[in-house]
Amino acid sequence: MALGVGRKDLVMVGVLLTGTLLAVLNLTMLSPALPAIMADLGVDATTAQWLTSVYALVEAVIIPLSAYLVGRFTTRQLFISALSVFTVGSFLAAIAPSFWVLLLGRILQAACTGAVMPMVFTVILLVFPREKRGTAMGVIGLIIGFAPAVGPSLSGLLVDSVGWRMLFALVTTLGVVVVILSACLLRNYGNFARTTFDKLSVALSTVGLVCLLYGLSTFAHSENMAVTLGLIAVGIVLVALYVRRQLKLPEPMLNVRILKTRPYATAACVIIIVQASLLGTEVITPLYIQGTLGFTATMSGLAMLPGAVIGALTGLVSGRLFDRFGVRKIAVPGVIVAVLGASGLANLGVDANFITVVLTYTTLVIGLQFTMTPLNTWGVNSLDNRVIQHAQGLSNTMNQVAGSFGTAVLVSVAALAPMVAPEASAFDQAYLGEHMAYCTTFGLMCVAALVIVVFVRDRKTAPAASAERAAEPVDYAAGISGVTVDATPGEVIDPATHVYVAADVMNRQPVCAKDTDAMVDVIRLMAANETSGLPVVDGRGDLVGFVSDGDVASYLGKTEISVVDSTLNLYRYVDDSVAMDRLRELLALNVMDVATHRVIAVDVNTPVDEVCQLFASKRIKKVPVVHDGKLVGALSRRNIIRSLAESIDLLEELPA
Repeated sequence: MALGVGRKDLVMVGVLLTGTLLAVLNLTMLSPALPAIMADLGVDATTAQWLTSVYALVEAVIIPLSAYLVGRFTTRQLFISALSVFTVGSFLAAIAPSFWVLLLGRILQAACTGAVMPMVFTVILLVFPREKRGTAMGVIGLIIGFAPAVGPSLSGLLVDSVGWRMLFALVTTLGVVVVILSACLLRNYGNFARTTFDKLSVALSTVGLVCLLYGLSTFAHSENMAVTLGLIAVGIVLVALYVRRQLKLPEPMLNVRILKTRPYATAACVIIIVQASLLGTEVITPLYIQGTLGFTATMSGLAMLPGAVIGALTGLVSGRLFDRFGVRKIAVPGVIVAVLGASGLANLGVDANFITVVLTYTTLVIGLQFTMTPLNTWGVNSLDNRVIQHAQGLSNTMNQVAGSFGTAVLVSVAALAPMVAPEASAFDQAYLGEHMAYCTTFGLMCVAALVIVVFVRDRKTAPAASAERAAEPVDYAAGISGVTVDATPGEVIDPATHVYVAADVMNRQPVCAKDTDAMVDVIRLMAANETSGLPVVDGRGDLVGFVSDGDVASYLGKTEISVVDSTLNLYRYVDDSVAMDRLRELLALNVMDVATHRVIAVDVNTPVDEVCQLFASKRIKKVPVVHDGKLVGALSRRNIIRSLAESIDLLEELPA
């Protein structure tokens, strides 16, 4: 499978995904072990459920801090440290002499999972080229989907044969292996922007999310509804204050402004609806299979197993199809299949066939996977790479809330059955509640389908520039509000004593690209101006990147297309559809997808001799010149030679 990355990057991704798989496996293995833990440690069900509830709460509290952690620590530091603490927590859980030590171990595990998961997704999204991210997300979904499919079965086998402590002993052993692999194979990746640690933001997000999620998780079986509703209300207010503060901070801990990007906001809304529907349905379905149809717990697990396995494979397929056809041609059929699956669940009767239940539930999951993977990739692709870590933190937080909300809503809807049919038997009331919950799922999926059909569109590629335009040099810097550096009027420069700086010899009208340009226009611009590289600026004139013929060659070099770097003219095309597809993909990309973000630049007051040293040490021919971060010129070896020639002429004219 061609993913457009090198072997070293694939090794790094493999290590990161191994740690992610371990974290997800650890989460899904505990539920079957709860009865054994209750009997061994002498706690009731209300107390034991905190082993799962606290995991979700702690993870949700840590996730909003992930963007800060990613900017504060390197990839190796964050991943190895977090997995080490995760392993310590697993060891504590394995040897726990009491319930509270076991709970402490789970808290450590959850904190590390919340810190690492968004970072892993961020790094993986940046490693893979934008046009291959759908396939990459599908691979991630396949691997992570493997854990829920095998976790409960593996847990039941271990608990029945050697006891519940073996679950944590196994996770501890695997954790040690992952830490060793990380120390040997993991390398630092990305240059993420650092954000400040704002204490008030941390307090607002922590208390707000704890109140909101705890209130939602206890809503369906609360003994004091006033307290539960009060917690939810307080949580909503505090989270709203947190969002408001992030909008006002110059360097927010979590950049919620990305929700102003319409594709990302649309994708986030749909995925929240889908996530709420899926997790809520996962709770209702076992109740229906066991309570209404009378099957065993084992049968209910088997009924959901095909959906987990096939759904994971579907995520991989939908990701590859997204890379080829775009989001709309995949998401629209996917959500239609999900609507049909939800409709089937809503029409299940009290005597439904077991196979019918399996097929209907699996249809729903397949449709949801065909919807979520393309939508998630489409939304992330609409953002600048510099804020992807914020996107992952925000998406994971919203998914946590959506899962709790979906479960609370569907369980609460099911609990309304006695009020709807007070005269019915307990059996009929239970079925009616489950039927109403399934109808709610159907309604949510119809809403998701409507949003996708109306708002989800593939991004139109920029039209190719005309040959006439390409033949004319274009000064993209014209009209940009930047800073100009001019010599003092009437100043006479003595070449014998004057210390030349970049401002003296630079090109004051550099041709540059805008960060909104498509690569098809950038390549034409480079060819028309016979230049090997262009600075990239944003709308304010700030230097944000540099694109060179080497970047273009590096992108195309992964195929059989050959390029002549000096002119960017393709002189040989290999008759290979993959290579031609890659060329078309390149031309449609935004320049920032190809450009180097860590730009080597010099200030206007940098002495020319230092610039020459930079040219020699970095083996480059041109550097952008900046003043207060804004592009004001470009300096090349040719400019320096021309300036030297002028200085020679002046020296010859001066008296000896």
